[in-house]
Amino acid sequence: MAFYTVLIPPPGSGGPREEVERARVLPDSFTWSAFALTGLWLLGKRLWLATVLFALVWAALFYARARFGLSGGAFVLALLAIALFLGLEGQNLIARKLLRQGWRLADVVEARDLAEAEKRYFERALAGEAAPQRQVEASAQWPPASPVPVIGLFPEARGR
Repeated sequence: MAFYTVLIPPPGSGGPREEVERARVLPDSFTWSAFALTGLWLLGKRLWLATVLFALVWAALFYARARFGLSGGAFVLALLAIALFLGLEGQNLIARKLLRQGWRLADVVEARDLAEAEKRYFERALAGEAAPQRQVEASAQWPPASPVPVIGLFPEARGR
């Protein structure tokens, strides 16, 4: 089973149902295309800052190879390390880009594949839409009001 991150568009881009329909489901898994295509994958996903950083690191490696005699093995190892990083963190780069644009984390879903993850998310989201919203009682406030200052997560000052 894999985990999938679900992001919904920024507020004001439609009603709750439209937000659910426009949700992006991103797998938290290794991205083989990012590993194999590195810079082209970054350009294709419109990750401009990461593409510029990738190009600068690539240029620095070529400069180090030409100017300082960086061995071919070290050069290839550095390029493989960059490709491995992009393969592991590629989906997280996309999620961070969307979060910077105002998208919100809606859910994390565990499923066998993308289709099952979408189905589970839509079932949860649409079932939550039909359920009436509960009112939170004033007595259920957290943390409880206390005259003694509390440090940490414990509600009682002397509790262990």
